Amino acid sequence: MRRRGILQWGERLFKLTVSQAKGVSLEVPEKLIEAMKKPQAAPPVKMLSPDKTSSVFRVLKIRNFQAKKAIFGAKTEFAADTLVVDPQLAEAALEVNPLVKKIAMDIIEPHQRHVPTNTIMDIMPILTKVNGGLGEGITNYLNGIVVILTGTDEKGKQIAEFGSSHGILDEKIKFGMPGTPDAKDIILRIDVVIEAGTGMERRGPLAAHQACDFILDHIREALAGLPEQLATSTDVFEDVKRPGKPRILVIKEVGGQGAMHEKLLLPAEPGGVRGARSIIDLGNVPVILSPNEIKDGAIHSVT
Repeated sequence: MRRRGILQWGERLFKLTVSQAKGVSLEVPEKLIEAMKKPQAAPPVKMLSPDKTSSVFRVLKIRNFQAKKAIFGAKTEFAADTLVVDPQLAEAALEVNPLVKKIAMDIIEPHQRHVPTNTIMDIMPILTKVNGGLGEGITNYLNGIVVILTGTDEKGKQIAEFGSSHGILDEKIKFGMPGTPDAKDIILRIDVVIEAGTGMERRGPLAAHQACDFILDHIREALAGLPEQLATSTDVFEDVKRPGKPRILVIKEVGGQGAMHEKLLLPAEPGGVRGARSIIDLGNVPVILSPNEIKDGAIHSVT
């Protein structure tokens, strides 16, 4: 109920009137003045009781191993903080897909990044499953080294190129950003030449990724056998059931246009190609993945 333009106490407001800046009157409810004179009690503190209904139903552990050096050698292995890659894997990978005509590998140190590059098709971490499927069990992660896949076709045309990612490497990548190498990362570059005219089709980029994945599988095999004691740290991610609590669904749109734009889902290895299903072949239907599956590399981009 309003009286003379002043709100009742229940609304806890007062009225201030200024008339031509010559006089100021302030009207305050008496109950407000009385309340201001009384000592104010501290608001009650709510104690959160432990949620005894929650339960962990899936756990993902990612063990982190630190690499400080990468070299080419007779056997692919990881020892004494050094990744050794057999250069003969480039020749062996040609058998993976007949569209792949040539493969070259090189190692780029952090201070050597001002070098020419072909189209950058992917930047991949090196991870492998020790046990369990994607999103659960144990995954080994090799920190300090990333793989960059680049390539052209036989006529020198850049693969899937419409964004001009070819040029000088350190001018084409913003290092230290999500999805890019850190400033101190070593780069294992795998450069692929595919059959002429297939670079703008699904089969061309996919063939390049398959050949790269073959090489990575040999590195993953070496990484999977590392003892837990050599890990610098272990990250633990839990999927938790919380009955009665809101359920959150995050919607992610992925490319599945039918040309060279597609995504592979749920590969055999984190961020891999082998065993994965194309979102195009699935009919671009919605696919439900757990947060831990996403963390564990369940989506692989082939663009």
